[in-house]
Amino acid sequence: MNELDAKPSICLRTRCYSGYLDQHDFIERYLFIKRRISNSLTREELAFLLGRTPYFTNDYEEMSNTTKLDLNDMDLLNLTLKRSFTGGLSFDKKDGLHDISHEKRMVRVTRYEYADKLEYVFNHRWVEYGANKPLKLIEPVFQPADDGGEQVRLITNELTKLLAERYFNTKRSPLDIYLMVWTAHKYRSSAWSILHLKNLIYELIRTEKLRMSNFNGHFVYQTRIN
Repeated sequence: MNELDAKPSICLRTRCYSGYLDQHDFIERYLFIKRRISNSLTREELAFLLGRTPYFTNDYEEMSNTTKLDLNDMDLLNLTLKRSFTGGLSFDKKDGLHDISHEKRMVRVTRYEYADKLEYVFNHRWVEYGANKPLKLIEPVFQPADDGGEQVRLITNELTKLLAERYFNTKRSPLDIYLMVWTAHKYRSSAWSILHLKNLIYELIRTEKLRMSNFNGHFVYQTRIN
C-alpha cells in the first residue's frame, strides 16, 4: 500500500484544558511531558514511580496552578527520566524594555486521541525566534505485550523473593522497588509495563503483606507489622 492508499487516522476523542502560567512554569511543564514521552512512560506509570497519585501527573500536565513539583519530585525525575531528548524552549523574555517572563498568560492545550497516538497542541502567547507558533508533541500509544501473563509471573516471583529476604522491613519507594525488579531481568524488562508492578504491589497491600504510608508527600511501602 502506498501513501495515497493509506487511510488517514481517525481522532477518537478530543480534550481541551488551560491554565494561567508564566514562562518558567510553562516550560517546566512542557519539558516534563516531553521527557516523559521520550522515556516511554505513561502518566500513570510516571506518577507511580514518583510515589504520587495519577491525579498529580494529570493535574500537573493539564496546567493546574494548584499542582507543583517539589524538590523530591525533581530528584526522582532525574533518576527516572534518563533518556535524553533534543529541543528546549527559548521564549523572548522582554517586550521592548519590559520583562514579560514572569507575567502569567493563558495556555490552552488540545489533546487529540487516536488509536495509535496522542497528539498535544499547546497554544500560548509568547514569541520564540520572532514568531508565535503552537507547540506540538506526539505520544505513541503502545499496545499491551502478548507476554503479559509471563511479565506478571516474573514480577510476582521477584516481589515474593524480596519479601522473603525482608527487603520491605525498611520503607521502600516505588522507584527503589522498580529498580530491584527490573534489574533482575534487565535483558527483558525494558518492554514490561510498570502498571503490572503497581497492581501487584496493591494486591500485596490488599492481602496485608505490605502497607503504604506517606513520607514527605510521596508514597512508600513497607512490610505490615501486626
